[in-house]
Amino acid sequence: MRAATVVEYNKPLQILNIPIPTPSQDQILVKVTACSLCNSDLAGWLGVVGAVAPYCPGHEPVGVIESVGSAVRGFKKGDRAGFMPSSFTCKDCNECQTGNHRFCNKKTSVGFQGPYGGFSQYAVADPLSTVKIPDALSDEVTAPLLCAGVTAYGALRKVPPGVQSVNVIGCGGVGHLVIQYAKALGYYVRGFDVNDKKLGLAARSGADETFYSTDATHADQASATIVATGAVAAYKAAFAVTANHGRIIAIGVPKGEIPVSLLDMVKRDLSLVATNQGSKEELEEALEIAVQHQIAPEYEIRQLDQLNDGFQEMMKGESHGRLVYRLW
Repeated sequence: MRAATVVEYNKPLQILNIPIPTPSQDQILVKVTACSLCNSDLAGWLGVVGAVAPYCPGHEPVGVIESVGSAVRGFKKGDRAGFMPSSFTCKDCNECQTGNHRFCNKKTSVGFQGPYGGFSQYAVADPLSTVKIPDALSDEVTAPLLCAGVTAYGALRKVPPGVQSVNVIGCGGVGHLVIQYAKALGYYVRGFDVNDKKLGLAARSGADETFYSTDATHADQASATIVATGAVAAYKAAFAVTANHGRIIAIGVPKGEIPVSLLDMVKRDLSLVATNQGSKEELEEALEIAVQHQIAPEYEIRQLDQLNDGFQEMMKGESHGRLVYRLW
């Protein structure tokens, strides 16, 4: 089978022919039909998030179950399925025992370690990290929801009760999904960005108002602000557009320090919290909400041989929405 492989960090990926993996008795073998490209894939390729080269990237894969191990229950051959990045965990630690598998210190993350990932034609998955795909969602729509979608939904789960409006800073691949999920949950949404194309994406995604982040003022304040970009300037804007007693929810991770004044946070009773994707249950909820509210990322379909171009476009900030690659 074919597998896109990071042989060296920050070097062109190679398409290698490798054996189809054999699942153990408690694993699932998935024939991957599509996988989307994420900023975390770019960070792994650059060698800055703990990816271990050589490895196969891709952590938003969707496909069809080819076979299941003898101990697997709830899945069968032919089921459409997708799986989360933290696909293999110890199952014994407190995080695993409480359902927070993505925080397991012994986890192996598909798409960052090993020869099989979302950009290989077959991959093995743990049932605890695998979800069935609703018939109403296509492969191309579903793939980005497996990471970007559940991340967007997980961030909104951290909005305090009673909040009626949400500001979203960064309206690209993740941000435009935050907007769609926020509208589905009933919020008034303002989208902020520095890029005209992404502001257009925000408007198409249902944002009630759109603004340049550089023009952010206290007049545009909301009680919750979600930062869906790693730009340092976005966090400066976030503090400007978050009302007193409000919450800033961090998705994007800047390379440098963010301009935080603890004194200002204390005086204004602000809180800053981070979010890390979501649980399997939250992913299942996110997929169901996508069906009910016709949530779908804007995407462009490509072939596996074009993957290097996608990495370059993401590094230059030229991609708007999601790049989805077909494996066959």
